[in-house]
Amino acid sequence: MTNISNSQGGDVARVKDRLDILEVVGDKVRLHKAGRGYVGLCPFHDEKTPSFHVSQERQNYHCFGCGRGGDAFTFVMETEGLDFRQALELLAERAGVELAPQENKSNQANKKRSSGELREVMEIAGRAFCSLLAAPEGKAALAYLERRGISRETASRFELGWSSNSWDAMWRLLKNDGVSARDAIDAGLAQESERGGLYDRFRGRVMFPIRDVSGRLIAFGGRILDGEGAKYVNSPESTLYSKRRNLYLLHTAKNSIRERGRAILVEGYMDALRLHIHGYAEAVASLGTALTEEQAKLLKRFSNNCYICYDSDAAGQDAAIKGMYTLQDYGLDVYVIELPEGKDPDDLLSSEGGEELFAAALEDARPLVLQHLHALRKLLLDPATRRSGVESLFDGLIRLQPTAITPYVPKLAADMGFYPSQFWEELESFRRSRKAGRLRAEEKNTVIRERIVYNPLEAALCAVLWRDEECRRSCSPEEILPLLADERAKDVALAIMMDSPDELEARWHMMNDRFPLAFLAQGDSFCDELRFSRDADPWSAICEALRRKRIQERLDYLDGRMKRHEASLEEMAEFQRVAASLKVKKTERGAQV
Repeated sequence: MTNISNSQGGDVARVKDRLDILEVVGDKVRLHKAGRGYVGLCPFHDEKTPSFHVSQERQNYHCFGCGRGGDAFTFVMETEGLDFRQALELLAERAGVELAPQENKSNQANKKRSSGELREVMEIAGRAFCSLLAAPEGKAALAYLERRGISRETASRFELGWSSNSWDAMWRLLKNDGVSARDAIDAGLAQESERGGLYDRFRGRVMFPIRDVSGRLIAFGGRILDGEGAKYVNSPESTLYSKRRNLYLLHTAKNSIRERGRAILVEGYMDALRLHIHGYAEAVASLGTALTEEQAKLLKRFSNNCYICYDSDAAGQDAAIKGMYTLQDYGLDVYVIELPEGKDPDDLLSSEGGEELFAAALEDARPLVLQHLHALRKLLLDPATRRSGVESLFDGLIRLQPTAITPYVPKLAADMGFYPSQFWEELESFRRSRKAGRLRAEEKNTVIRERIVYNPLEAALCAVLWRDEECRRSCSPEEILPLLADERAKDVALAIMMDSPDELEARWHMMNDRFPLAFLAQGDSFCDELRFSRDADPWSAICEALRRKRIQERLDYLDGRMKRHEASLEEMAEFQRVAASLKVKKTERGAQV
């Protein structure tokens, strides 16, 4: 194990020592005492009768309905859509635990302020921008926002601000607060001049704070009011901020996305704000880049449906088509909202009758296949350009499952100039000719929301092994692994016997491996369901039950061979021995369980 892994393991242990899973889960689920644990309605699937169990004693949860389970970290990752490091930082802050610093391998010789400290610098700047908007110096910016239909209350709600026209007002403020020049530059708030001094990156602009999915301030976007310069200036890529990995307002929108079963994706800050103002709290905005796999994965955490509403000009529609396929590749069902020509969401919703027009456009949103067909209609109508239109459409369709195409085949075939029976042949011919080699999106990336089922006895054995240090010391892989049929269970058991629980837990979380802790949580719950006599040894009872199960499986195999007249003399003799031993074990078993 590396030092980084050891520090992560220590961080996990210290955070769990200070947090109670009842408090963490209780933020999302109403829990009631039931026996030795607590129950509530599962947050991961719809149910009317509680099947979600939380154990305060073991600090884990398990749902008997959908099979999900894990610890406090798993719960936060699942419900908030965070990765392990984000969940660790969030829970550490809640628990008042200072995390061990992460080593930046690519820059060990020139260590910088940690990401956590840089975020503190960002928060200082964010508060200063907000204060300046409310001050006399922000009067022009407030007037601009009010002309755009953004009230003071809305500006405050979304933490909008104003950056001074002064050359270095923000840098001087940060410097007075003890922030170094290096940190101001690394946070993207200041730049170095040719003369060696620092000047502010944002000057004379309305400021839009950009927070990550967990709500931490990581960047800013600044819009100029008048004069020369780019319309928008954004924070640079940094250790804090990657525009590929974030979406504007996702931290605010994620609960609404989950509740409404859809995200509405727009291009600009003002478009997203306008939608929120008009009740579409599921709206988010891309950050000046083509849609990426990372953004698709972010959205997939909260819903399977994404409605794209980009500008109605040709460039906007082309970006929407490309973005659709990026999102579709990662298991999202994508629809495109087409607005009246020359309008964006902000323009439309700010105009008279705009609410009704937007609602109608949302209702009429086209699915991926039909939107692409619609966008190519002019090419397909002209014999001179039809082939290029067909190839463009096929280039997208080969990335989809046939089931996503089938409902639209009559329309596709008619508009492309094929008979319906000919359509599939042409598509397959195109696939072979391009040698796309792409895995279908649903096979590659869709998270299948089926009930997660494990062998309860095997889960129970691993859970006891996880909890009981004496069992771990006294058992060997040679005697435990043959009791397990599931290869994943074998991997978990072997890992438990080879490493400490704290380090294992941190490693599983860092690898985003949800199976082991969910498996152990089910094993714990199954142990609670078993009825042991006062003097019974749960470990021995579980091991004996698994031995009987393996013997029975071997007996069934031999019996099948005999019935098909395939058994050798040795196998028939083995059948007699195994059947006799199983009968003896049943007689001796008594009432241990």
